[in-house]
Amino acid sequence: MKYLIPLLLIGSLFGQQIQKDGKDVTTFTYAEALEMLKARDAQWESKLAKADSLIHMYKYGEEMYDDTIIELEEQIKLDSLLLVAKDTQIVSIKAQNEAYIKKAKLAKPSWYENKWLYFTYGVASITIPTYFGIKIVDVSN
Repeated sequence: MKYLIPLLLIGSLFGQQIQKDGKDVTTFTYAEALEMLKARDAQWESKLAKADSLIHMYKYGEEMYDDTIIELEEQIKLDSLLLVAKDTQIVSIKAQNEAYIKKAKLAKPSWYENKWLYFTYGVASITIPTYFGIKIVDVSN
């Protein structure tokens, strides 16, 4: 530490040399200093113009994003309402389905909708004409 401080102090004595037209210049005239200041001001004005244009673009982008956020929030509200409506529709369809199942269990077939009765009708519709057909043939012989 005791060597670092003197080294820094001695190093600061050797200033940087500015070169102009290939020559080391240590002093400038008043006109040269004004010219350098004007050049520096021109650089800063161009940088400020770029910064202003960037700020303007960011503000426009922010407004655009705000509009998008508002539209998305409206879409979220609409989607949530649709989800609620779908849920109530699902509940009502399930209740309707249960009611149909109960109704189907309560419904009893009529006396003439018996499968054994249909079987007997079928057997009789074949047997009776065949029997009478055979009797008619026997009577005619």
